[in-house]
Amino acid sequence: MLCSDCGCEEGEGAVGADSTILVKARLRVANPRYRNLLACCLDRVPKSGHRIGLKTEIRTRKRGTLPGVVGLTTFIIGGYAPNGVADEESGAHTITFYTDLLDQLSDKAVMAVMAHELAHAWLNEHLRPEASRVREDDADMLAEMWGFGPELQALAAETEPVEAS
Repeated sequence: MLCSDCGCEEGEGAVGADSTILVKARLRVANPRYRNLLACCLDRVPKSGHRIGLKTEIRTRKRGTLPGVVGLTTFIIGGYAPNGVADEESGAHTITFYTDLLDQLSDKAVMAVMAHELAHAWLNEHLRPEASRVREDDADMLAEMWGFGPELQALAAETEPVEAS
């Protein structure tokens, strides 16, 4: 069975260190639609160059606390280096997708959200989501560079922008 918008075979692109930008990932995505779309999304991200080296958990939740936010990438610091700078080896990213809102989107728009949140982790962000509008633009730009322009356009057509505080 083909993914309706990305063309990947269902089950294709198993998420593993050799096939994705993720090095250390824990997936907690039970819904087959979102698991398949995530695998398709990860398969489309260019394999050369930088990979996300931090521990990364990707999960779904029914709803979030920020109104209108369909996906969120957070960084948790687990320790500090002697100079007071965050020790990235002990930090972790958590990417959360909120299914109440994802359920209202097309597969293309869901993949745009996924690529955008993966871009936040790839950019190794350490800011709170509302801290910088520039970071949102950077994540969209990187997702577009990865080839997700049509998906980002679908997301824009299906939603209203949420302004960062």
